[in-house]
Amino acid sequence: MPASPFVKATTPALAALLIGLLLTLFATPPPAHAAYPTSGAIGSLHKTLGGNAGKLGPATGPQRCTLIQKGCYQSFKNGSIHWTKATGAHATWGAVRTAWKKSSWERGPLGYPTSNEYRSGSEIRQKFQHGRIAWTAKSGAKITLTKTAKTAAPSSFTVTGSGFGHGVGMSQYGARGMAAAGKSSTQILEHYYHSAKVTTTSKNADDSLRVQLLTGKKSVTVTPRSGHLRVKAGSKTIESGAKVTIERTSSGTVQAKIGSKSYAGAKLVVEWQGTRYWKGSAATTVSVSGAQNGASGTYRHGRLEIGQLNRTLNVINVLKLNKEYLPGVAEMPASWQSEALRSQAIASRTYAYRNLGAPKAACGCNVYDEVASQRFLGWNHENAKDSGPWRKAVAATQTTSGSTVKSARVITYKGSLIDAVYSSSAGGRTHSAAEVWGSAVPYLVSVDDSPSKYASAKNPNASWTVTIKQADMARAFGLSDVRSLSVSKTRSGLVKTVKATSMAGKTASLTGAQLRTKLTLKSPSFSVK
Repeated sequence: MPASPFVKATTPALAALLIGLLLTLFATPPPAHAAYPTSGAIGSLHKTLGGNAGKLGPATGPQRCTLIQKGCYQSFKNGSIHWTKATGAHATWGAVRTAWKKSSWERGPLGYPTSNEYRSGSEIRQKFQHGRIAWTAKSGAKITLTKTAKTAAPSSFTVTGSGFGHGVGMSQYGARGMAAAGKSSTQILEHYYHSAKVTTTSKNADDSLRVQLLTGKKSVTVTPRSGHLRVKAGSKTIESGAKVTIERTSSGTVQAKIGSKSYAGAKLVVEWQGTRYWKGSAATTVSVSGAQNGASGTYRHGRLEIGQLNRTLNVINVLKLNKEYLPGVAEMPASWQSEALRSQAIASRTYAYRNLGAPKAACGCNVYDEVASQRFLGWNHENAKDSGPWRKAVAATQTTSGSTVKSARVITYKGSLIDAVYSSSAGGRTHSAAEVWGSAVPYLVSVDDSPSKYASAKNPNASWTVTIKQADMARAFGLSDVRSLSVSKTRSGLVKTVKATSMAGKTASLTGAQLRTKLTLKSPSFSVK
C-alpha cells in the first residue's frame, strides 16, 4: 500500500529532527555537577543565591567537612560556601575570595566568613571572624584585621603523634605484638617486608665485618682486663698488661705510648688474649675510651685497627659477623618473645650482610656502631646478665660446625638481600621508602602496623603528645609568630608538608621531615592543633 501524500511530505523533516536530537544527546556530555548535590545550610544558601543558575553556579565537588573548627565547605563553578556551627553558611567569590585564599583561607588571620558580600558606599565588603575584606575597582582587595585578631597568636601548639623512628620496614613493637599473637619470625618479617622471603644461605656465613667504634678524637686509651693486649706498629709487636694511649701525629701517622716509649705507624693493630688472633686461656676484654657516646666501650672479640680519618683517629673493630658481631647488637630488649628476637636477629644480619664488601670511604668501615647503621654495644650487651634470650635467638637463626658458622637465615627479594631497615614503630601503618626517602623500593611499601598498638606490644609510643611553645614554632618556620598551621599527609599518615601562617598573613612551609628535625618529634606521623 503506497504512503499517503502527507506522510511522504513530512518524513524527511521528521527524520532530520530525530537525527538532530540523537546527535545532541550523544555529542553533549552530562553536566559535571550532576553528581554533586547540595544539602543542609550550604544547600539552603546556594538555593537562596539562585541555585545552579545563580551567582555561584553548579557544584563542582561534594560537600566536605574536614576543616578546622569542624567546618564544612562545598566548591561551585564561581566560588564556594563555607559553614561552621559558630558562623553559619556564607559564600565567597571573585576578588574577595581570591584575597581570602591568599591569606590561607580559614586557617589564616581572618578565619571564616561571617557574612556574604555587601556594598558600603563604593566598596564591596565581606566580614570575617577576625576582620574584613574590602574591594574597589581602583584599589583592589584590602584586608583589615580586628585588634583581637592581631593579638590572638596562640601561646603554644599541641602536637599529637604515633610511633617512633622513620617508620619504614619492620616495626619492632609490631614484631612484639605479632609474636605475642603467635606469629613466627618468618610471618613477621614477610609481613613487614612486602613480597620478600626469609631464606637460608651459606654465603657470607663466616665473613668478618668492619665496625667503626670511634672517630673525631685526637687521643684514645685502650685498656686490657683479665689479660694482656699487644700493639703491632709496622714490624714491631709490643705487649702490655696496662693502659695504652694512642694519638694521631701531625705527620699523618698514629703512635702508641706504652710505658716510657712510643711506637708509630700508618696504622696500628691492637690484639688481646683469648681471641682468634691471639690464642690463650685468658678471656681478655679491652675498653676503648669514648667509644659509646663519650663512655668507654668494652670489647671481647676481634681486634682493633686504628688509623687516621680527617685528621682524627679512626678506631675500627674487625670481627666475625655472625659469631662476634650480632650477639653485641642492642636493638631489641632481650626480654621480648623469642620470635620477635629472631625477627630482629634475621633483620640485623641481613642489614649487615648487605653492607659487606669494600669499606665505606666515609668511615673505612662496613657499618657504624650507632643508629646510623644499627646499635652495637659489644661485650657490654652480649655479656649482660639478661642477654641470654638474645644470644639464643641469634644462634637459633644460624647453623654451625664447631666454631664456624655454615649458614644463616636472611631476607631476600627476587634472590637478592634486601635493605632490612627497621624502626621502633610506625603508628598504625608503616611508611613506604618512596614517601620517606623519595625512591620506591618494592619490598618497602606501606603495610598494616596495628600490631604495634596491641596491648601485648606494650608500646610507650603507640600515641604521644608534646607541647611546642609559640617562640619555638615561629623559630622553626622563620616567622615572627605563627597563628595557624595546615598539615598535609600521605595515605599512610606521613606528614608531607606543614604550612604556617603568621598573624600578618605571611606564610612559610616545611616538609614533615624538616619540622620533625627542628622540633625533635618522635616520628613523622603527627597532627598539630
